[in-house]
Amino acid sequence: MSEVELKFELPPEAHAAFRKLAALNASPPKRAKLLALYFDTPRHDLARREMALRLRRSGRAWKQALKAGASGSGGLHSRDEWEYDRPGASIDLALFAQTPLARLPRAKSLHETLAEVFRVEVARTTWQVELAPGTRVEVALDRGLVRHGERTEPISEVEVESLEGAPLAVFDFAERLVERMALRPSAVTKAERGYRLAKGDALAPVKARPVAMRASMAPAQGARAALASALQQLQANEAGVLATRDPEFVHQMRIALRRLRSALRAFRKPTGPDLEARVRADLRWITQATGKARDLDVLATQTLPAMLSACSAADSRALERRLAARRRKARDDVRSALLSRRYARLLLVFAKWLARPTEPDAPRDASLRQFAGRMLQKRHARWMQSAQGAAEMSNAERHRVRIGAKRLRYVADGFASLYRRKRMDGYLAALSKLQDDLGRANDAVVAERLLHELCAPAPFAAFARGWLASETRASLEDLPRALKRVGRAVPWEKE
Repeated sequence: MSEVELKFELPPEAHAAFRKLAALNASPPKRAKLLALYFDTPRHDLARREMALRLRRSGRAWKQALKAGASGSGGLHSRDEWEYDRPGASIDLALFAQTPLARLPRAKSLHETLAEVFRVEVARTTWQVELAPGTRVEVALDRGLVRHGERTEPISEVEVESLEGAPLAVFDFAERLVERMALRPSAVTKAERGYRLAKGDALAPVKARPVAMRASMAPAQGARAALASALQQLQANEAGVLATRDPEFVHQMRIALRRLRSALRAFRKPTGPDLEARVRADLRWITQATGKARDLDVLATQTLPAMLSACSAADSRALERRLAARRRKARDDVRSALLSRRYARLLLVFAKWLARPTEPDAPRDASLRQFAGRMLQKRHARWMQSAQGAAEMSNAERHRVRIGAKRLRYVADGFASLYRRKRMDGYLAALSKLQDDLGRANDAVVAERLLHELCAPAPFAAFARGWLASETRASLEDLPRALKRVGRAVPWEKE
């Protein structure tokens, strides 16, 4: 069977209020202590193949379970699951003979290398709520920890799963909960927490991964793949933004947001106009919030250090203090945005769209490959025309060219698996080089504005203007040649 559920993180101090929600009042709560043991080989062969093998005790009853497939995004979790009762604390792999586990290399001897990797201990409260006649959901409130040896990580989660009736009704119910509680959609499973703990992995920024597309796909299937990939990267960097000061998490989150917005524009027709219209304002809002933080990070870590030697020590310290305060405020604003109901609702909109059943292919005159080729050709030609003479443009005009280059690159990158790797890599590299040149010029413009807002000392401000103007000229020097390289690198005309 296929398991579909929504998962949220909830602050531990909010548990008492959650239990009192009116939406749960009609259902008597059930409480249980759960112990789940997760098994794998020393090389974590199951985890590397997106599987999780679990033996769980609830009361005196034991069950063994296998989950397979990647977790979803936007709090949506949809994985294949096989579960069997057990007479005690033991696993019988023969019960999984018809599952992906049986297709593993050396599956017959797998039992010889399996060992406990980590365990999960939680106190769970569940409610079964009837939303309408024939439509029921289960709500689970978990509090506990993941344990690997002496290392532990706390768990404070809410799961909402459709049990009966219209599956998408779970989203409407979840939105009601989000309106009343500080619930944050989570893409992290307990198994992922456990493996991270077992490996001793620290939080690290997550870059974009290649989007798995096939030429035979319908455009609507390509849209699902592109949006799910961007959403996964977005959520994978949330924890780092919330818990650390590393500016790279914000940077990667902004890349994910650009990928989301680019995919929505590229696939507007296959997704239908409603999705893009529903999320447009909220995506712009979170993009602007992260943009302010990113601009200040770039100034503090890249642009300003090279210029501070021209400042007196006292002026330098004062300027750095003001900049540090602005960065803290901008980062706090991003964190508040990520913890807000508005952001949670945005993720749920995407999750609901991704959870919709795949409709039978409608008659179409284009495969995904044909759809991509026509779109890339059209967008490339339009952008190339807009970029002519960019070195002589005003800052505002050149900024629009830069944004257009980013959009074109993210769309092309999403379709990369449909083309020969070497040719697409060349096109993306040429676009990236031109984008970097335009980016340095834009960084100089932003730095001058921010230094004015930070009340930089007059002598330093005058020096900075000259230094930044020189940087702009240097960054635009190669622009005409870079533009020609992009024009010669198009992969779709060489197939």
